[in-house]
Amino acid sequence: MSATSGRGLDHDGAAEVDVNTAIIRQLNVSRVFHALREHPGSSQRELAALTGLDRATLSVVVGQLEAQTLLDRRPRPRRGRAGRPEEALYLSPAGGWFVGVRLDPRELHVVATTVDARPVAVRTVPGSSDVEDAVGHVGSVVRELAEAHGVGLERVRGVGVGVAGLMGREGHLALGPNLGWHDVPILELLRQELAVPVYVDNDTKATALAETLFGSCKNVMDFVLVIAHAGIGGALYQGGMLQRGWHGYAGELGHVKVVEGGRRCGCGGQGCLEAYASEPAVLQRLAERGRPCADLTEVAALAQDGDAAAVEVLEDAADKLGRVLATVVNLTNPQRVVVGGGFARAAAVTLPALERALDRDVLAPTRADVEVGVSALGQEEVAMGGVALAMEGFLSLPSWLSTGHFRQRRHGAPLAS
Repeated sequence: MSATSGRGLDHDGAAEVDVNTAIIRQLNVSRVFHALREHPGSSQRELAALTGLDRATLSVVVGQLEAQTLLDRRPRPRRGRAGRPEEALYLSPAGGWFVGVRLDPRELHVVATTVDARPVAVRTVPGSSDVEDAVGHVGSVVRELAEAHGVGLERVRGVGVGVAGLMGREGHLALGPNLGWHDVPILELLRQELAVPVYVDNDTKATALAETLFGSCKNVMDFVLVIAHAGIGGALYQGGMLQRGWHGYAGELGHVKVVEGGRRCGCGGQGCLEAYASEPAVLQRLAERGRPCADLTEVAALAQDGDAAAVEVLEDAADKLGRVLATVVNLTNPQRVVVGGGFARAAAVTLPALERALDRDVLAPTRADVEVGVSALGQEEVAMGGVALAMEGFLSLPSWLSTGHFRQRRHGAPLAS
């Protein structure tokens, strides 16, 4: 018999029970929330079937959502059933906002959505490579949008920010080559700027989360996402879990060397994929050939018109990306490869070249079942990644569960305020 068996749980045991109970409750809330988001108008009976929860538990969760003004009940037409008519349940349009931000050195992209992730406002403003200016711009745009739409800051359930760079687990940006930032406590600065819950992550990892919630990978357990904007980022999902690596820096495909002693990269190295296939790199390579373009949309239009230089540069960029992705595919055997950013905008040229590289360099049995496609989230994919961060942060465990002893055991806690 254990030393505690005659006197019940000790302090640590009681805390463990409390933690486990809190986890189960929060998982149930998240399950019902997402079921309503994906199946609006469901009855409680239908929600029970969708979530697997018993009626009593479901009633408690529905009551919790209703108490937080997150849920609307609406009468439902009778369908020939006797007894009390069922009610249709919806996430409430008046439940508040989630706001997603893409923090880019050239432009700041902000998307505000209802709690079921329907965009209600989009704003793009000039970016900044100055940390204080960039953080101030985020705060200003969020406050301006909320005021313009009559939504008080207290109704902003969370702000999620996707940042290009090596983002540690605690919201500390170790290195942002394209921002010119090094060792920046970006989460802390954003929390000081905004009096709302703030969540941050690497921009591509945030977008990968959005793909699982709103995009093309809702039911995909194993996929690779790569995005080309000011830089090139990657994210890897395996077994339904985002792979972060020891410090949280996993996925930096842009700094794989593709040309020995090649072009100088923003990270200080030479020959990185990013120096050939990022949007600034493609624009620079075309300008050197006498084809100055404002952005990759213009490059894609040139290529569609048959401009040989535009086609050659885009195909070369996609081929180099394909060489890097081939190694990832051979190592991880994903079901799907998803591309976003500039590669998606120029998909008519880049996707065939990318697939040819995969055909050439991936082992045949692995390549046979790998699907290749573009992000379903459109040009605001990173900002929608921020919305996904804010939504999952709002639905996550209370912050006290993400610290101390319990944090060490979970090890994958969100980057939250």
